[in-house]
Amino acid sequence: MTPFLLGVVVFAGIVTAGMGVISILLCVGTLSLVAAQQFFDALIGKIILYALGGIFLGVSFYFASLFYRGRTQLARFAQDGEWGKIELSPHALRELVSGIMRDELGIDRFQVRLRHLGDGLAIRITTTLLPEDRVAEIGQRIQETLSRRVAERTGIEVREVSVLVNSIHSHEEEPPASEEENEHTDAS
Repeated sequence: MTPFLLGVVVFAGIVTAGMGVISILLCVGTLSLVAAQQFFDALIGKIILYALGGIFLGVSFYFASLFYRGRTQLARFAQDGEWGKIELSPHALRELVSGIMRDELGIDRFQVRLRHLGDGLAIRITTTLLPEDRVAEIGQRIQETLSRRVAERTGIEVREVSVLVNSIHSHEEEPPASEEENEHTDAS
C-alpha cells in the first residue's frame, strides 16, 4: 500500500467513523438539529439514524481492517523464491532466534526484538548475564552466531545484531519462574 493510499484510507476511515458517531448521537438526543428534530423524534427517523450510524461504523471497521492488514503485510520479512515469494512472520523469526539463543548459545534469560533494516533484518537482544560471564565475548558470540544462523536458515540477510546486557546477577538472585516465562516475548 502506497503512503498516499494509506493516507486516503486513514482519512476516509476517520470521516466515516465520525459520521457514524454523529448519527448515533443525533438519534440518542445528545446532539440536536432544531430543524430536523421533529423528524428524528419520529420512529422512522430514529430507525434511519440507527441504520446510518451502524453502516458508517461498519464501513469504519472495514477501513480499520484494511489498515491493519496493510501493516501486517509490511511487518513480514520476505524474499523472492524460484516459484514465488517466501514470507516469514516476525513471530516465526523471534521463535527461531529464541531457539538459537537457548540451544546453541545456552542463554535462557533474554528478550528478542526485530525490525526491518533496508532489505534485511535487525535483531536486538536484551539479556541478563552472570557475574562470572565475559560480557564482550558473549556479546560478540551472540552477534556472530545469530547473524550466521538466521541467514543460513532463512535466507534473510541480517544487517545488525545489537546486544544489551541489562542486568548482571547470580542464579540465587533470579526472580520467580512466572516472571522468567515472559522474558522471551517481544514488547514492540
